[in-house]
Amino acid sequence: MSPANMGLRATAFAKRAVGAASRRLDRPELLAAVDAGVRQAEREAIGIGAVLASTLHADSTYVDVGANRGQILRDAVRVAPGGRHVAFEPIPALAEELASAFPHVDCRQMAVGASPGVAEFCHFTQMDGWSGLRRSPEVSDERGQPQYISVTVSTLDVELAGERPSVIKVDVEGAELEVLEGGRALLTDVRPVIVFEHVGEAASLYGAAPEGVWDLLSDLGYRIFSVTGDGPFTRSEFAGSSTVVNWLATPEPPSR
Repeated sequence: MSPANMGLRATAFAKRAVGAASRRLDRPELLAAVDAGVRQAEREAIGIGAVLASTLHADSTYVDVGANRGQILRDAVRVAPGGRHVAFEPIPALAEELASAFPHVDCRQMAVGASPGVAEFCHFTQMDGWSGLRRSPEVSDERGQPQYISVTVSTLDVELAGERPSVIKVDVEGAELEVLEGGRALLTDVRPVIVFEHVGEAASLYGAAPEGVWDLLSDLGYRIFSVTGDGPFTRSEFAGSSTVVNWLATPEPPSR
């Protein structure tokens, strides 16, 4: 075996060992020390927390689209304990778990999209964070053990009529453009800060161009940054990014 191959195997072994230790000890920063992708994810998680802390007041409204197990919702409730918060999660078991864990949050068992209706939803029972209205080709049957369920779909404009959220977070495995399309009136009137996930390959499952989210938000008067503070990103920079997963859209200040 060549020295180069021996080095690669040693590095892979080290990552696996550190990864196992980080999971056992609940210390993700250990794996971040040896894996660039994990380091980026850690930076983005810190960035999202900073956005919530700097944007939400004690009585602000926070909206979580694709709440999963409430990982980010928990931080929002802590920062704004007196606010009215709304969480959307289409997977029944997770929606029930959210309602139990966050009794003061308005938890709604539904998906959010561009228009109301009923749709088939792919629930990866072993990898629920990859679930969505389109099946991810990256997850095999063996790894994900998918179940296909029927879910109610609504829109931000319908569900949040009369609400004035300060922050909306959107993480829906590629359907982010559809969620924002269904909230045009809300975004135009209320001008919330938006934290959203965007990966070009996932967006393409919904027929969205890599620039689609940028175009929509730009039309609505938003600038786009990474949640770690880089930017604002141009249209081509946003579409061509291969490292940023979580983004921040802030409304342009009113012209004088």
